[in-house]
Parts: sequence; C-alpha cells; structure tokens
Amino acid sequence: MSSLVSSPRDPNAFRPADFRAVCHLARERFWIIVLSLVLAGCGAAAYLMKAPKIYAAKLLLQVEQEEQKILNIEQIQRENLQSLELLKTIEQTMQSRALLQRVFEANKLAQDPRFAPAGVVPAPTPERLLTRLEAMVSVRLRKGTRLIDIKVEHTNAAFTAFVANSLVKEYLRMNLEHNAAAAEVASELLETEAKRLKAKLEQSENALQAYKEATQAASLEERQNVVVEKLKELSQKVTEAKSLRITHEAALRQVEKFGQDVEALMVVPAVANDPSVSEIRSHIAKAESELANIRQRYKEKHPKYIQATSQLAEWKNALARAVLNVPATLKSAYESARAAEESLDRALKEQEAAAIELNKLSLRYNALLREVETDRSLYQTVFSRIKENSVTKELKPSKVRIIQPASVPERPVKPQPLKVILLALLAGLGGGIGLALLLNALDSSLKTVDETEQHLGLPVLATVPRLNGKGEGEARRLVMAEDNDSPEAEAFRTLRTSLSMIARKDERRVFLFTSAIPAEGKTFCSMNYGASLAQQGLRTVVIDCDLRRPMVEKSLSRTHGRGAGVSDFLTGHKSFEETVHPTRVENLFYIPAGTHCPNPSELLAKTGVDGMIDEALRQFDRVIIDSPPIHAVSDTLLILNRVQTVCLVLKARRTPRNAVRRAAQLLLEAEAPLVGVVMNHMPRSGGGYYYDSYYSYSYHGYYGAKGDRKKGRSKKAREDEQQEIAA
Repeated sequence: MSSLVSSPRDPNAFRPADFRAVCHLARERFWIIVLSLVLAGCGAAAYLMKAPKIYAAKLLLQVEQEEQKILNIEQIQRENLQSLELLKTIEQTMQSRALLQRVFEANKLAQDPRFAPAGVVPAPTPERLLTRLEAMVSVRLRKGTRLIDIKVEHTNAAFTAFVANSLVKEYLRMNLEHNAAAAEVASELLETEAKRLKAKLEQSENALQAYKEATQAASLEERQNVVVEKLKELSQKVTEAKSLRITHEAALRQVEKFGQDVEALMVVPAVANDPSVSEIRSHIAKAESELANIRQRYKEKHPKYIQATSQLAEWKNALARAVLNVPATLKSAYESARAAEESLDRALKEQEAAAIELNKLSLRYNALLREVETDRSLYQTVFSRIKENSVTKELKPSKVRIIQPASVPERPVKPQPLKVILLALLAGLGGGIGLALLLNALDSSLKTVDETEQHLGLPVLATVPRLNGKGEGEARRLVMAEDNDSPEAEAFRTLRTSLSMIARKDERRVFLFTSAIPAEGKTFCSMNYGASLAQQGLRTVVIDCDLRRPMVEKSLSRTHGRGAGVSDFLTGHKSFEETVHPTRVENLFYIPAGTHCPNPSELLAKTGVDGMIDEALRQFDRVIIDSPPIHAVSDTLLILNRVQTVCLVLKARRTPRNAVRRAAQLLLEAEAPLVGVVMNHMPRSGGGYYYDSYYSYSYHGYYGAKGDRKKGRSKKAREDEQQEIAA
C-alpha cells in the first residue's frame, strides 16, 4: 500500500509564492494589521502634537551670464560663467562652512535667543551651533537654469528670512572682500614690477647714450640714410658708365674691322650718326640738289656747272676725311668711358666699405635701441595696468543677482499632517502585514490543504471544519447523528466518498485512524466516519485501541465508566459479543478499550488484535480502529498488519509539520497502507481559503437557502449517497 502515495517531500524544496495564501493570511490576522494601523495612527497623532512647527524661508538667486563690460580692458582673464562647474561652485560656496561662519559671527547668533536659547545646560559650543546653522540651510541649483534656490528652515518664521537674506549679503560681501584683496595684491605686484622696469629702462637708456657718445653716432640714422642714397646713386652711375663703355667699345671694334674703307665705315651706325659726318652728308645732299638744278640749265663747261661740281667734290672729300676721323673719336670716347667707369666703380666700393662700417656700428646701436623701446613698452603697460586696477577695484562687480528676496513665511512646512498620517498608515499597514507574515513563518503548523499536500506528499482526503461547540465536548460530538446537514457532516461524507474511490470496497474493510500527537481529533473523525458508513446501511463497528486514554466509550455512551472491551477480549475474560455495544445510530456499534491494563504495549505485542478483527469482519461490513498517537506510544505500529486503510488525522494550525512528517515517515517505513490525511479543526474564519474553496464546495452556496437545509440533505447529496450504496 505504501506505493499508493509518495514519500513526504523535502520541506526546504522550492515552492512558488502563493499570493492568495498571503491575502487570506492577512484576512485571518486582520486584528494584527488593525492593531498596527491603530498604533501607527496614535504614533502619528502624538508626533503631530509634539513635533515643533518648522517654517522655511526661500530666496532665489540668478547667476549673471557674463560680467558687465564697463571698461574694455584687454588681456584680463574672465571666468566662464556659462560653465556648469562654476554654477556648482557657487552653489557649494553658498553652503560652505566658511560663509556660514561669517553669517554666524556677523549676526552674533551665539547671543540670539531665537537660535541659541539661554539657560541650556551645558551651553552649546560654537562648533555645535555652527553645525546647527549648517543643518538649517539648503542650497540647490535648478537643473537646466542659472537659478539657485536657498532655503532656511527654523521654528521661528522671522528668523528664517533673516538668516536667508543675511547669507546672501555675506556672500556678496565676501566676494567684494576677495576682489578687493586680490586687487590690492595685484597693485602691490604691479608697483613692484613698475619700479623694476623703470630702473631697467633707465639703465638701458644710459647704455644707449654712452654708446652714442663713444661712437659719435648721434646722427647715425641720418648717416645711414645718406650712405644708402649715395650707394643707390653710385650704383646707377656705374651701371650707366659701364653701358656707355660697352657701347663705345662695340662701335670701335666695328670701325677697326673695316679699316680705311669709307663706304664700309659709312654703314656703321656710330660713323653714320657722327655729327660731323651727318652735317657733311646734309651739305653733300644739298650740293647734289643744286648740281642737279644746274645741269638742267647749264652745260658742263659753264662756270656755274664747274663750280657746283667742284664744290660737291670738296664736300665728298670732306666726308671721307670726316669718316676716317670717326675711329679716332670713337677710341677717345671709349677711353674716356672706361676711365669714368673705373672711377665710379672705385667710388662705389669705397661707399660700400663705408656702409659696412656704418652697419657694424648700427648693430650694437640697434640692439641698445630695441632694449630701450622694449623696456619703455613694458613699463608703460604695467603703469597703465596699475591705473586700470585702481579703477576696477572701486567698481565692485558681482556675479549673482537676487531675483526674489526671502520673506517671512506665513505657514509652517513641517510637519505635514496629511503626509505624516499617510506615511504612518503605510508604515502601520506594512508593519502589520510583516508581523503577520513573521508570526506565520514562526508558526510551524500546517494550515492549508495545499501546504499539507506539498509538505507531506500525501493527498488530503477531507477537511473537517471547527465545531461550534464548547471546549472538551467538541471531541465527543457525533455530528452525523446530531446535525446531519452541517458542514462537518458533509465533510465526513466527502471522506467516505474519497476512501471509497481508492479501491474496491470489498478489499478495504478495515480502517485505522491515528495522529502524530494527542488531541488531534482522531476519535472524533473515526466515530463520525463510522456513522457515515452506517448511514449507508453498512454494519460498522468502531474499535477503541487507545488503551491508555480511551475516548470512544465516553463519546458514544456519554458515560465515564469503562465497560468490557478490547483489553478484556485480549486477556480472554470476555467474548467478542460481550465487548460489542450498540449506539443510537442504526448499524453503528463500538468496542471500547475495556478495563484498565498496566502494560498495553506488551498486551498488544503478545496477543495482537488479529482475532478481534477476524471476529469483527465476520459480523460487520466495516471495521474502524481508533489507535493511539504515533509519537506518544508505539501501539499503533503493532496493529498495522491487519489494517487495509490508514488515515492520518491532524489538527489544522496546531500540529507541528515536522511531527506530522515524521509520523507519515514512520507509517511508510512500517509499510502501512497510508492513503492520505484528514485535516481536522479547520478554522471557519476565512473559510473560503481554509475550507470551502479548498475542498468540495461551500456548504451554504451548494445546498441553497436556509429553508432547504431544514428539510434535510439536498437532492444532489441523496443521489450521491445512493450511487455509493449501489456501487
């Protein structure tokens, strides 16, 4: 039979979170959540009553995008106020301890009763007061803007505005002092540098004057200009003389080439262009013209003709002589040009030498002159900077501007009643749920069907709700006879159906109900299960094998005595028929535990219950054994050999899960036919979670109105019962 069910599961195995279980757990422990909410509400009310009212003064600043350009001072480095780093620097400076120290000292806050109340023992130190002031101030840069929010919080409204405005005032004053100090230091440095540059300028000027006196170079620049002009003039003249000499030389060579050939010499341009030759040629042309006229008028023998001819011949002779004289003239001109060229060339070289010498003198002179000019320029720049610094020092520029000054707040910002109450309620709700979950985690009992099946690996055959009775009497109630239409009775009919579906009925006639620990309701379950079988027409006997603490006789006969029963049959003092007793339920009988015996375990181990069970099976259709708890005694394990069905009873939300798990493990190891678990004493509160929704159906929802319940079981229930009987 042990193969019908699986072994108990590992309790540490992963199980998915059951959010429905959490919700029903909150419903079940609703009083804890309500108590937490009440405590949180009371705490919030107490806090609101005792908490001081905090006022907040706000001030808005704007960082200028660039400095005002009052003076166009070049080469002065300006901070890039567009950079985020500078904005963050200003933000951090506003809440720096140095600035707060200035505010603290400037306003004498140590003596201000609004900030440092008198009579406090021990008196707070200045460091602690400064820390308190630092906690009051918060500065925040608005993202994406150049605006800075300054907020000061305190219990005195007027004091918050006073501190906020004073903070900005001291910041501006600190900037002005820093600027003035920087300007003062700059002025001192510039004056020192000016004195040094002035001395250096005087030294360089003296060196230049001494060099002028030593080299007599007072008018060196004019001399250089004259030399340069002369060089240009001589160079031009030398070029012209050289060109003239070349021209004469070329003409002379042409003339010398033709020698005394007048006609050839006449072709030479230098000869043809000679003034005397040109003049004679003009006379010849005139004489020839006159001769031509005379020939027209006179004969060759005429005196005028002869005279003209003679005159023309003379001019031609004169031309020949003049042409022959040109080479001598050209040679003379060539010699003269060459001499002039040589003379000008010597003068040019002398002038160049003078210029080189003058340049040598000007190198040192120019170096000294440049040094003087450089020193003078530096001195003038520093002197100008001194004047500019003295002017800018009085301008007192500021990088920040107050957009909205702090005003006295009218309403406190803390505490915020609505926010405090909401937070308290959330905290109370969270704390209540957390406490409920903690208590549930600390509770080691099995509470739900799913939890039981997951932990034990056994099916839950039925869930029996908690009885509406009083104390000890609940365990003795035979609900199948007293209230046949109750949810409890329906639970046992469900158990009857569950057990009948396991196997054929003729194979399962002996049932055993046991539990892990005492007071789990196994007697209650065994009796009512027997009554449910009896109501089907099956002769059923309930045997009380709990010889140490019998309960069947007390529950069925409502007496406190102990009649003949199991112990009497096992010892042979009574027959089987003498131990069987009827009940008020038709077809239901019981065998009590019998008279008290000192050693029940030895009696069961020695004799056994096989004979009693055999007799019971001959006379009854079903045999139900109520055995003692497994962990209490070992009697149950001694009577398992003749049992065909074992049901483990546990009390919901009471039995430790480890005890139930160990009991199931012992039964399986003993090869007991353990078929499932009966969860007894299910809470009715949150029944939708613990009982109705988990097993079968809701009694009230299934059976209809109250009037229908008075008439007896529903038609559906009667049909189910008839089907079971027919089966």
